[in-house]
Amino acid sequence: MSVNPVDRVSPYPPAPHRDESAAFARRREPESTLARQRARPAPETPAPGAGRPLPPEIAFLAAHGAPLVMLQYGATIARRQGVKADAALIAEGLIPEERFYRILATELRVPYLDAPPALEPSESLEQDAARGYARLAEAPRGMRWLFAPRGDDIARLVGVTRSSAGRPLFAITRPSHFEEALRRSSARRLAEAAAYSVERVAPELAARRALGGRAPIAFALGNLILLAAWLSPAGALSRAASALLALLFLANIGLRLYFCAIRKEARGAAPALEERDLPLYSIIVALYDEAGVVPQLTEALDAIDYPRAKLDVKFVVESDDDATAAALRAAHLRPGWEIIVAPPGAPRTKPRALNVATPFLRGSLVAVFDAEDLPDRSQLRDAAALFAVADENLACLQASLFIHNHRRSWMTAMFCIDYAVLFDVIDKGASAAGLPFFLGGSSNHFRLSALRAVGAWDAFNVTEDADLGLRLARRGYVVRTFASRTQEQAPTRFAALVAQRSRWMKGWMQTALVHCRDPSAYFADLGAARGATVLALLAGGFVAPLHAPIFLLCLVHDAGFGALLAPRTLADGLASGLFCLIAAGGLAASAWPRAVAMGEADMLWLWPALLRWPLWSLMLALASWRALRELCVRPFYWDKTEHFPIAGARNR
Repeated sequence: MSVNPVDRVSPYPPAPHRDESAAFARRREPESTLARQRARPAPETPAPGAGRPLPPEIAFLAAHGAPLVMLQYGATIARRQGVKADAALIAEGLIPEERFYRILATELRVPYLDAPPALEPSESLEQDAARGYARLAEAPRGMRWLFAPRGDDIARLVGVTRSSAGRPLFAITRPSHFEEALRRSSARRLAEAAAYSVERVAPELAARRALGGRAPIAFALGNLILLAAWLSPAGALSRAASALLALLFLANIGLRLYFCAIRKEARGAAPALEERDLPLYSIIVALYDEAGVVPQLTEALDAIDYPRAKLDVKFVVESDDDATAAALRAAHLRPGWEIIVAPPGAPRTKPRALNVATPFLRGSLVAVFDAEDLPDRSQLRDAAALFAVADENLACLQASLFIHNHRRSWMTAMFCIDYAVLFDVIDKGASAAGLPFFLGGSSNHFRLSALRAVGAWDAFNVTEDADLGLRLARRGYVVRTFASRTQEQAPTRFAALVAQRSRWMKGWMQTALVHCRDPSAYFADLGAARGATVLALLAGGFVAPLHAPIFLLCLVHDAGFGALLAPRTLADGLASGLFCLIAAGGLAASAWPRAVAMGEADMLWLWPALLRWPLWSLMLALASWRALRELCVRPFYWDKTEHFPIAGARNR
């Protein structure tokens, strides 16, 4: 920790030109001994005829050479956007954050700390970050507290300090340094909270506990026994296993067709909000080994149409990822954009990184984006408008994800088609029906209060999005889709594609095991019909790829060489009818949603990729069996997907 007191600032004329404002924003405070004489009191009002009184949180700047025109301009922006004037000045780049707080330290006649100091370990990181002060671990020069005030707290602190007869016992730093100091002083507590956040709120729904015993082995053995029974020469056993799978497939087929039919009933847009009515919005981006896409990411976030003073952006990087952290620093992030270094700990997963940022979020709404994302420019405004007119139980809005490198190969084309089916047909249909659905890993927009109420993300679940959507539903919250799009990137290598799909399926298996630990509680939370629907959707995500290719081969064999088309008994006739219904329904449930999704996305020209659908199905089967193995061997391992910058990709 180093102390850099500020004693004075050379005065400027009271009515400067614009170039003088720029010079003030660039100017650095002189670093000398602590001021021994009281700084001049900041005027409460500008010069006669200059306009409205300056807001108290920035009025003191005028006594330290800040151009009055700049202060009035910042106050005007603050009134228009409904924010405090200090936030507007800093967010618009009119004054650097460091310079603002150095001048505040001069005004208060206290030291300014230019590096994160050592603080006492926090009992509540969330509370300490929100209130903006904490006790110092050491007391240099008699200082006991560290302050990083914002808004009304600045005016309050200035007033209290001026009226105080004693020596101030605190120092000032900027908020980004203050929060970094909080994380360093409580690194162990932060790491534990990020890893076990769900266990502290709902331990019965935590993946670590559900998968810590023999459940993964039993699950894998159950699937193998089902497969063996199905292929068994014993007729009764084979028919029972076939009927079980057939009913599951039939339920999944029916749901896909139903969602495709009602998808257009999903709610549309809400009336746009005025700038001053928009809420403070936080954005979290978890990054690991993503230095190459940092320029594209920061450009995409910078293009979002939202008041800068109301954006709170957190980039979370791992402690050993120096390349990504360096790339972020080199990107010259906007004021209010912060790099958070996650403390070392396990598991090394995206949800844990998201949890590390959660105590420091300032917005009432939170958006999650991935490193390669290109969200629509108006996405935050659209989501804020929908939240404003909705009930408080609306916890999350899911935007659609669209693959922007679909021209790369048939694999990326198939990936794009599958994404369109999932987000524009299945999820929108489930949302229109008022049913829970599984969130995508990106472009989720949450109420922060709801997110914290359920323990945020489960760090041990490798599809934290699917699990979170289900936990929100079980606690009575609502999740919906909305008409906005984020462009993402599909894996371009076959091995990377298999690894990504394998992680997804392993996560769905985890989620099924977690929520089926106590079936009575599960159905009590969701109800019989909704609970059964969610299970059919969830099981369809991994049971169908595990068994459908073998089921299809057996069906073809029985049609050509067996009794499928020529049943001899009533039981054979009923089984043949069921299997033929599944074959016809499966074809419809595969073709119709794809045709609808491709038509609405204006990509019917991708139809040649569908000719390789058998290869795609085999890839999914391979990924599913790989996921089943990993569930037993390394259930919490996060198989990261590699990303590359896309030339010419832009926000809409």
